[in-house]
Amino acid sequence: MLNNYLKPLNREPRNFEPDLPIMRTRFSNISYAAAFIMLVLCIAAGPLWAEESAAIAGRNDTLLMFVGEDLNVLSIASRRQESAWQAPAVARVVTRKEFRERGAQTLSQVLEVEPGFYMAKKEWGTGPYLRGIPESVLFLYDTVPLGSDISKTLHPLDHELSLAPVKRIEIIRGPGSVLWGPDAFAGIVNVVPMTGKDLNGAETGVSYDSPGDQRGFYLNMGHDAGLWNGFLSMSGREGKEDDDESTLVRFWGDGVPPPVAPKDRYGRKRPGDSHYLEASGNFSFRDWFTLSGMVSDYKRPYIMSGFAGTGEELAWRESRSAPFGFVKMEAKKDLDRSSALRFTGSYSWINPEYETIDITFKQRERTTYGEIIYDRSFLAGRSLFTGGVSYRKKNIHDAPVWDSYLPDYLGSDNETFLPRIREEDYDTSLFSVFCQYNHRIGNVDLWLGLRNDDHDEYKDHLSYNAGAVWSPDSRWALKLLYGTAYRTPFAKQLLDEEKPEMEKIRTLNAQVAWNPSKRAGLSLCGFASWIEHHTMEDPYAGLSRPNSQDIIGLEIEGRLSPVDSLDLSANLTLVDNSGPAETYHYLDHIEGGPPPKPWIFIYKDLKYPYDAGPGTIFNLTGTWRPFEKATLYGRIGYFSSRDLIYPRSGSLVSVPGVWLLDVCATVRDVAGSGLELELSVRNLMDRNYETPGTYDLIEGDPATVSVTLRKWW
Repeated sequence: MLNNYLKPLNREPRNFEPDLPIMRTRFSNISYAAAFIMLVLCIAAGPLWAEESAAIAGRNDTLLMFVGEDLNVLSIASRRQESAWQAPAVARVVTRKEFRERGAQTLSQVLEVEPGFYMAKKEWGTGPYLRGIPESVLFLYDTVPLGSDISKTLHPLDHELSLAPVKRIEIIRGPGSVLWGPDAFAGIVNVVPMTGKDLNGAETGVSYDSPGDQRGFYLNMGHDAGLWNGFLSMSGREGKEDDDESTLVRFWGDGVPPPVAPKDRYGRKRPGDSHYLEASGNFSFRDWFTLSGMVSDYKRPYIMSGFAGTGEELAWRESRSAPFGFVKMEAKKDLDRSSALRFTGSYSWINPEYETIDITFKQRERTTYGEIIYDRSFLAGRSLFTGGVSYRKKNIHDAPVWDSYLPDYLGSDNETFLPRIREEDYDTSLFSVFCQYNHRIGNVDLWLGLRNDDHDEYKDHLSYNAGAVWSPDSRWALKLLYGTAYRTPFAKQLLDEEKPEMEKIRTLNAQVAWNPSKRAGLSLCGFASWIEHHTMEDPYAGLSRPNSQDIIGLEIEGRLSPVDSLDLSANLTLVDNSGPAETYHYLDHIEGGPPPKPWIFIYKDLKYPYDAGPGTIFNLTGTWRPFEKATLYGRIGYFSSRDLIYPRSGSLVSVPGVWLLDVCATVRDVAGSGLELELSVRNLMDRNYETPGTYDLIEGDPATVSVTLRKWW
């Protein structure tokens, strides 16, 4: 018989009552920073506004025809280019210049500075939270989805996605299912690559990071020939990302019961080096045809730790490899001066491969997608209609469905059983019809959007959004937004249930933004989300029962440039949630047997709190340009206490909040024109802290030094 009780962790555990609704107050004392931010910006913005009021009065408020990074072009809010300032969404654009000055090397490092986002370190990479909801963001690359239906944890947030060819990163906080379909749940992040119009020549770079002896390179090439332009990028990286040591090196044997004998399971082994390789490119002819694509291959080994059913602590080696890529074609036809027809077709693939101790599981996922969109403006440009149809076909092979909790089987008391896992093949198709209508009345923009998803495997759903943007003058924007979104069911849901309910979210956003000048700005955004049919996935043991959660929060952003050479910015996010505990249905123990007697599997319901991540997130950044060719950047970041929540834990373990300091220095035209040197240090104070992993607390990131050398040709 397998005992499935975990030994309580010896780290100040606190018990919880699973049968009562959970309401955790997450607003900490750091909220005084919000008042401080507003006070400083309001005092400083007065004279700065007076200095530039004449220029602001002539600012162009037109929603269309924005070109260039300086105007924060956004393309994902209405499926057209527009200003993020007046887009029908809580939107933000991070330009190439910004994330280069920060020394950011990965998408997670860009997003961790943005309001609402918490990038949780895990053994296998980064787990994204947005507004208190884990694994809830739709990640796009050139508008092609990068996620997977096999597992919601497959996100290209780390070095598997290079920032070398990236032009800008578009961010929307709030649902976006009307125009982007299922999985645009709590927000959307679109990574926009460079084109031949952005680089007419070549750019090369090499980097070195320590610890881990991590080495990287990239090469960008672009050409603009007028009628056509093209761009190509290649990058690579290798080095050690985890230097822990495993104690369990054998278990599965030949993959059939019984497992390897306990006396032969143990040893010492380090995970080895990670490697990453990526290539991407695009070709455009005039403004009506574009062909683009990307392919990425990587393997990241790491050490997992947890407690077996006997209470013994174990560490074992795993690795994650998920080569992915896509090919995309876009075409546009102007029907007349006020209407156009656009077509998008793409084929994408991902081949996840997981190594767990001494066995490897391989999967395959293929997605074919086609979309036709019709745009028309009328009433002298005051109205815009966007409508379209789309079809998506997914083909999935060997999706793993775990019916067992792996750590319970790894203890020395188990000499008979292997974890129960099956691999399934399935196909799904989705046909969608959607539209969005925008109309301007004076200085108010109104819009309404609808989408119907007709799916062959889960229940059909109608998504909608509505809202208004009021700009009494060019300095103010007030947004009131309401929308719904749905999330694609997990593979286990599709295989175990007939027409499962999709997870649904309803979100209300209310934002007030004040932009008195180019040197100052302030934004306050309150939000409330109501989640239904919420389901969480444990990496091995399965899914939680459908649940509901209510989440409220506040995001405050401010920026100030007291002089031309200094930019300061800060943001504060406060999140609170309430709702029932998560309920998991797990295999508790096995009775009966051995054959010819039947085995009897005994299941049990276990309850745990909802994991909303930290309740307080704060960032203060500064960029100083003391000389024309030098830039200094610094960031102080804080996230409040977090809980280690995982199935089978005997108690709830919390870790305290953490302050982190990152710095970066960039010098251009070093020893000649076109040569740039960048030196960055993350976690400069090298504070020794712990953070929640998958089944145990793990060490936070150490101080990391990165040196990058770039050259333009």
